[in-house]
Amino acid sequence: MSVRSVLVVINVVALLALAIFAIVSVKRTRERPTPQNLVVFHDDETLEGPHLERVLGWTLFFAAIVAVALPIYWLREPNRQHESAHYFSQGAVARGATLFANNQMPAYDQAKSLQCANCHGTDLGGGSASQAHTFKDGTGALTPWKAPALNTVLLRFSPQEVNQIITYGRPGTPMQPWGVAGGGPKNVQSINDLVAYIKSKQLTPEQARKQSDIALNGDPANHIVGWAEEPTQQLSAAQDALTKAQKALIALQKNPKSAAADIKAAQTDVTTAQSALSWAEDWAARRKNVSQGQLLFELNCARCHTMGWSVFDPSTGMKPENVIEQPGGGAFGPDLSQELARFTSNTNGTGLAQQIAFVTLGSDFEAPYGNNGVGTGRMPGFGVILTKEQITEIVTYEREGLDKTTDKLNGVDYPGAKF
Repeated sequence: MSVRSVLVVINVVALLALAIFAIVSVKRTRERPTPQNLVVFHDDETLEGPHLERVLGWTLFFAAIVAVALPIYWLREPNRQHESAHYFSQGAVARGATLFANNQMPAYDQAKSLQCANCHGTDLGGGSASQAHTFKDGTGALTPWKAPALNTVLLRFSPQEVNQIITYGRPGTPMQPWGVAGGGPKNVQSINDLVAYIKSKQLTPEQARKQSDIALNGDPANHIVGWAEEPTQQLSAAQDALTKAQKALIALQKNPKSAAADIKAAQTDVTTAQSALSWAEDWAARRKNVSQGQLLFELNCARCHTMGWSVFDPSTGMKPENVIEQPGGGAFGPDLSQELARFTSNTNGTGLAQQIAFVTLGSDFEAPYGNNGVGTGRMPGFGVILTKEQITEIVTYEREGLDKTTDKLNGVDYPGAKF
């Protein structure tokens, strides 16, 4: 039993004793007391003998209790502080869970929840948010914006950096500022509670690498299509859709009872399916020789370094040249087309090695990097989530392929953007 529990029991017993004493005192017949000035007190022999000894005895007894109890209390103080911090941390996680939750989660509270899960997923595995976007042809639409997974965010950022992101938001994205300092509604304690909850849901490095691998290569056992195989899957699905539409049209045309409106609608379905197949073939051809470095860049880096990337979805027929700007040309993060000049060989090592280290560790606020670079703390470190080989492929792609319409790494010439 903890000290806190013992103290609670003692207090309860004391309160019960006081209650019993009060009841007994009320019921007892009270005699008229003798006035104090008429009461005969002890004589000198008793006063300075047994009475004094009794008083001094009780004084010694309580002094002994204090002498023993005080060291015991201070010996337990470090552990008490630890338990108090642990108790507060547990409370922070619960409060953060309520702030994060949406109405699909047990912790949801209509009055308190910010519903972060609507964008980042109830399992913190990522999702999407709606964002008004203007395409290059001048048209606009409310499109899904890829929201990042938060169950690995503390493997890429420090808790302080995550706190700052939540407080100040991400300009140019649906991530609004939530902290009072950034113009949002929540105080420092609430932001700390959110970070505590997110921390409690972090994957292990091994799980994070597996999640990253599934995003790239898919998981056939669970019918998850990875980014590398997405063009092939899209082409197969488009071919199946066209075959199905053509069969439906033929069946209607052979049936003399078919209404003209139904046949016309089926013809429209075939035309739509043919258009989708045409785009799927085009997209598959564009992606045929894409390097591993480019694929990894798109999954991990493009959201910050390529304008329009977070709304780009080729499965809906979006052509990259009408959605995204120059790959790696900068968005929330800087333009990466000058990485050869930013990281050059010097006394600190080769430019390639320096850039690999930077991508591995991320940037620290106002810490120098490369040639005259100063960190903002917004660049995450990918050394836990990605292998050294994968980071090397990303860096190689950034140093040799970003600023060219013809991809030097794979020799493919793409019209417009090489996505």
